Parts: sequence; structure tokens; C-alpha cells
Amino acid sequence: MRYAAALIAGSFLVVGTLVAADLGRAVGSVTIDGKPIVLQYAYAIDHQKNQLSNKNNDTKVILTDKPLPDGTKLDEVDYNFPDGIYGVVVCMTPQDSVSHVVVQHPAGTFDAGYFEGVQDYRFKRVKGDRGMIGGTLSSKKVTTNTMAFFFDAEFAANVQ
Repeated sequence: MRYAAALIAGSFLVVGTLVAADLGRAVGSVTIDGKPIVLQYAYAIDHQKNQLSNKNNDTKVILTDKPLPDGTKLDEVDYNFPDGIYGVVVCMTPQDSVSHVVVQHPAGTFDAGYFEGVQDYRFKRVKGDRGMIGGTLSSKKVTTNTMAFFFDAEFAANVQ
């Protein structure tokens, strides 16, 4: 009986990983003040400017609840989310450490700014083909003056 339960639990993990592995998709959520927003779509763009290092070597990953409209400029999404679309923007350095986080939610936007060495956010890369990025993005519970949030999602995206 124990083995059957372990097999079923393992199957769910494998199925979740396979779903997240579809390019352009995410599986997870961002929870704001106890209300989850399901993240389903993943986008990535390379050569983004890191405001601390002043270098254009960050990779920006955008995870959203709805698909971005055609023609959306990915390099501008963190400050200009399309109306009615919510999600998380996370920038990573070439060493895979998180350097910037933006959360777009129904009540507004939270911008954590650019930072180094903050342990509240994590990115674990999954090896993939050239021109794609995938893995797990997560955060501890972060409390601001106006809200508390955390996120956890698996994703895979082509890098533009």
C-alpha cells in the first residue's frame, strides 16, 4: 500500500514537470494577501539592463495568468503590464541569482527594485536546449507596507 501511494505521488510530480516543460508555459501561482493568481504562461528576454551593475546581461522571465497580446514589448512589461493581466517578472544574473522582482496584481504593482545577495527569491535552472530557459522560481513570504506575497512556479520559455 505504501508503494502504491509513493508511485501515485511520484506520478503527480512527473506530470507536473512535463506540463511545466512545455515551452511558453508555467505551472504555479503568486499568492497576494492569501489570494492566489494561477500562473500559466512564460516569456523570457535576454540582454536586460541590471540597474546595479549597469550591464545588459540579465535575463528577464515573465510569468502571467493570461497570454500577453501579440506585439507586447517584453523588455517593457515590468513597468507596463497589459490591462487585466497579472503575474511576476523576475530578472536573473548570468550566475542565476535573482536581481529584480516585480509583482503585478489586481490592486497594483510591487517593484522590489534591483538587489544583490537577497535570499528571499530563488531560481533553480533546469538544463535545456540553447535559446530556452526553464526551471523553478520561488520566494519566501515577503511582507511590504501594503501587502504580503509569495510565489512558486515551474516554467519553460524561449529566450528572445
